[in-house]
Amino acid sequence: MRVLHLEDDTLDAGLVREFLRLGGLDCRIDRVWTRVDYTEALASGGYDIVLADHQLPDFDGVAALAIARARAPALPFIFVSGAFGEELAVEAMRHGATDYVVKQRLERLPAVVRRALAEASERVERLRAEAALRASEEQFRTLADNIHQFAWMADASGSIYWYNRRWFDYTGTTFETVRGWGWQCVHHPDHLDRVLREFRRCVETGEPWEDTFPLRGVDGDYRWFLSRARPIRDADGHIVRWFGTNTDVTAQREAEAALRRLNETLEQRVVDAITEREAMLAKLHEAQKLETIGHLTGGFAHDFNNLLTPIIGNLDLLRRRLGDNDRAQRLIAGALQGAERAKTLVQRLLAFARRQVLEPRPVDVGRLVEGMRDFVGRSIGPQIQLEVAVPADLPAARVDPTQLELALLNLAVNARDAMPDGGTLTIAVDCERVGRDHPSGLRHGDFLRVAVSDTGTGMSAAVLARAIEPFYSTKEVGKGTGLGLSMVHGLAAQSGGTLTLASTPGAGTRAEIWLPVASEQAETPTPSARDEPVRSRPVTILLVDDEALVRTTTAGMLTDLGHRVIEAGSGAQALACLERLSDGACPDLVITDFLMPAMNGAELAREIRARHPDLPILLATGYASLTGNAMADLPLLPKPFQQAELAATIARLIAGRAERHPA
Repeated sequence: MRVLHLEDDTLDAGLVREFLRLGGLDCRIDRVWTRVDYTEALASGGYDIVLADHQLPDFDGVAALAIARARAPALPFIFVSGAFGEELAVEAMRHGATDYVVKQRLERLPAVVRRALAEASERVERLRAEAALRASEEQFRTLADNIHQFAWMADASGSIYWYNRRWFDYTGTTFETVRGWGWQCVHHPDHLDRVLREFRRCVETGEPWEDTFPLRGVDGDYRWFLSRARPIRDADGHIVRWFGTNTDVTAQREAEAALRRLNETLEQRVVDAITEREAMLAKLHEAQKLETIGHLTGGFAHDFNNLLTPIIGNLDLLRRRLGDNDRAQRLIAGALQGAERAKTLVQRLLAFARRQVLEPRPVDVGRLVEGMRDFVGRSIGPQIQLEVAVPADLPAARVDPTQLELALLNLAVNARDAMPDGGTLTIAVDCERVGRDHPSGLRHGDFLRVAVSDTGTGMSAAVLARAIEPFYSTKEVGKGTGLGLSMVHGLAAQSGGTLTLASTPGAGTRAEIWLPVASEQAETPTPSARDEPVRSRPVTILLVDDEALVRTTTAGMLTDLGHRVIEAGSGAQALACLERLSDGACPDLVITDFLMPAMNGAELAREIRARHPDLPILLATGYASLTGNAMADLPLLPKPFQQAELAATIARLIAGRAERHPA
């Protein structure tokens, strides 16, 4: 959350920052205290809320509020002042302030800020909903005025209150002349009594209405129209309005029987076509949404991992230099643990958005499921009880761990949606030997079974039969893509296993992911905070990164390992360095970021290899979407990393170069 704080007192600014932190608010606070700086900050945009003192050196809070309302009317504005009385508070609210907090009661500030942000969010959502409603109404008018039929609506008593444009184009009437029951003026007198009698009977009984009769056009000639009307009912079954259409059937009057059959077939084809088109548009919309989420997540990961890199790197260096200071080591270990959890959270978000580079390997599924307990619990909410049953000494399964996490998240979210009033979600892991003719259809052998069971609404046999079809969903529009179970099924099948589903309406659903047991043992992760760096022989390294803070931290870790570092802030600077060092002083290794202005890491690698084919290049990046041939042969070190990971990777690359080019 970005906060613009208008405060000239450094002590008060620090208190506000501390109370926001104690209140659990993650804030980036920009503090200003002059009119010029405040106006420039507002103009730059990007703030979520303004906190302002009332008494300032060159202007006051009321003037600041006026500036904010002129430049950012929807931005929440809260006075935080020690000079606030009741009259001043009333005056501030009258001028449009969101709220106020006296400095003697700063413990109220987090709650007031949360409320202001919630109200602002509600206003934005309301405006978005109103805009969507206007767009929907305009879309309806466009559709209604461009269909070939006359369309009209009547109230429950049969009095017509709306026609589309084609009605007026044909009849030449005005709404004032035909509203209510005035439409009789364009009916042929020989048919009018029958039409009125039949329409009134349908209005009284609630039966759909259908009739054929002539209507007079603006030229005075009559044409035959097939008219249909259907009652629209509310949730209690009461008729609230009628929707009708008139279709010109003059040319087919002589063959009325054949025309009726044709109309029924045509009507069904039109309905099917519209249904299919709407389904395809919905699929396209969901696909575009997923693509957008993927792009946003990739950019988010790059920025967030760049922030975590100096945090983890500097903490790692600090931990090693403080030696036996137990209290400092405990504090640093706690900070490192928090940073590593943030790193894991980013990886899981990337997996959920399908923007992560993935590969199968032997995985301790029990450890993976236990590690996801908190993440799944937060995803399903407190109203659902989560139970995890993982026995000890389970064998490893060969699977992509991030895809398996994604599959479990998909199943957990489906279970949550099936339990709107709460319930129990159970994740159980066990090992089973599959023999011939097993109900799962798997080949014989040992399999690990991950079962996700809920106590929700369940599925009917018809829905269960189609549950794994891509884009098939029984959820409301906007609440599901129809891809979740098909993704889980695809993961299980590609891993050599399968997905089985069992469900009973009203009794819940059980999904089982069967994965073949791996022949290798799963790697046991060692707590990264205790890893000691592998020190290779000192080498010269060209370090390329456009983020100065990340570059400085990485250079510090490399220097601490004994290496000589040449820094470059862009691809162009790196190439210039290589040109200057081309007289035999070429570096032993290049470490480069991927996402940089003008020239990214892959493009820089191609340029370097054109000049120095044997020079090792390491891609150290927090960017997620690196799939493609350009990245296929580059070693990758994901950001953020600790010194031990960096040292081990460098040692491996230097050793590999030595094997290829022995002295």
